[in-house]
Amino acid sequence: MPLLLFIITILSRIPFTSKLLYHVDSVHFALAIEKYDITTHQPHPPGYFLYVMLGRFLNLFIGDANTVFVTISIIFSGLTVVAIYYLGKDMFDRKTGIIAALFAITSPNMWFHGEVALTYIVEAFFSTLIGFLCWKIYKGEHKYLWLSVIVLGVAGGIRQNTLVFLFPLWLFSIKDMPLQKIIASFALLGIVCLAWFIPMIKMTGGYEIYREAFRELWLFNTGGISVFEKGIPSLKTFSSALFNFTIYGTGAGTFVLGIAAYSIIRNKRTHLINNTKALFFTLWILPSILFYLLIFIDPANPGYVLFFMPAIFILLAVSTLYIGDELKKLFEKNSSIFIISILIVMNLLIFLTLKNPVAYSEISDYDQNLSLILNEIKLFDPSTTAVFVEPCISYGYRHIMYYLPEYRVFKVDVRVAPTGEIRKTFWGINRKTFLTDVIITPSDISSFISLLISKDNAMDINGVAVQKLKSPNISIASGDISLINKIYPELRIKLR
Repeated sequence: MPLLLFIITILSRIPFTSKLLYHVDSVHFALAIEKYDITTHQPHPPGYFLYVMLGRFLNLFIGDANTVFVTISIIFSGLTVVAIYYLGKDMFDRKTGIIAALFAITSPNMWFHGEVALTYIVEAFFSTLIGFLCWKIYKGEHKYLWLSVIVLGVAGGIRQNTLVFLFPLWLFSIKDMPLQKIIASFALLGIVCLAWFIPMIKMTGGYEIYREAFRELWLFNTGGISVFEKGIPSLKTFSSALFNFTIYGTGAGTFVLGIAAYSIIRNKRTHLINNTKALFFTLWILPSILFYLLIFIDPANPGYVLFFMPAIFILLAVSTLYIGDELKKLFEKNSSIFIISILIVMNLLIFLTLKNPVAYSEISDYDQNLSLILNEIKLFDPSTTAVFVEPCISYGYRHIMYYLPEYRVFKVDVRVAPTGEIRKTFWGINRKTFLTDVIITPSDISSFISLLISKDNAMDINGVAVQKLKSPNISIASGDISLINKIYPELRIKLR
């Protein structure tokens, strides 16, 4: 059964893979294969060290960064499904494990992130595996302690937040172990983390440089917008994103979860998930949810919730079987298989036919749109043209500098931190990234291209030509380099 589930997952992913680096973070990872440098966001802090190093190793055999990281996503999709099966089977029964695995295979959010070059599906695997090991330890199988420590430390080297979010669950699982073993496990965890943290710091250039890079990202991107600082507006944004992303994960199963929860509470059948299991799932899910609700979640990244979706798939399997049993009392026929089939078919339709942020259409449209943009830019002479691009996760300056390395590409992102600091400008050429306070163009740069995603004021500027592309809400403005401040008055630039 595990092998069958793994093969089905792999085969379902292969036909729908993205052909180009999907997200700005994907390009960060691709550039990090060539040169690991957190200060220039290759990759962005906190570093994703082991993920990049795995990509660097596979690139020796594959030779294409997007294929490398998509391959990782496909393989870890299969591994995640297998881990969900084993955990569902161990916590409940084999039937629950199989159903949870089937929901994971067809989950639109899971499926989507198994097709693109991002870390979220890898995190889902480690979250499930550590959950499985913690459950084994809690049940008294203490031989899994050392493996859980190693896996937890490695997970932190993939995505550092994984270690933080899972730490309460791990502590809960080892609470009844002898104190000496607990102390020894802490020591081993520190050793495992240092095994990747020290090389990461060394490749960054030292701890102070790493700390400053992390501070820069927090200061201008992820910090300063928590509920504690921005209040209700941030809570509304975060809660809406978290709710939507979770629905993308459960798909049609959202309704079953709601109905089952209502029925269990109303009929006082909370014994179906005993107090131990309820606490286990709470410690698994709650830390990440609290962080996403109160501190930060990117409204453009549905993959965040894949950390706790494996737990939701198991709960959804339990809910489906419960609803089936309840309907059997009314119709004298078990409806579980019918419900499961409907949910799977609807999830297939959501991913394969509908337009939404985690559908196949998002991947295919993106590949088509980015190719169109790159082809249009190629019509301009790279020796005399500078490219300016607004911040965008899908069609950003990173994509252009990666796929068209001969162009000078500047990220137009002038931000002022609460401290009064002005963010440096990121720019690149020949797949090398630089930071500067003021853009100084070479004397042979006489024209510009600007990729307009949200601005429309360029339409009214004399001397600026604007071409609307076939892709939605994207235009290319071009003209003499002296007119660039007409479009971006905030841009700090000196022309030679």
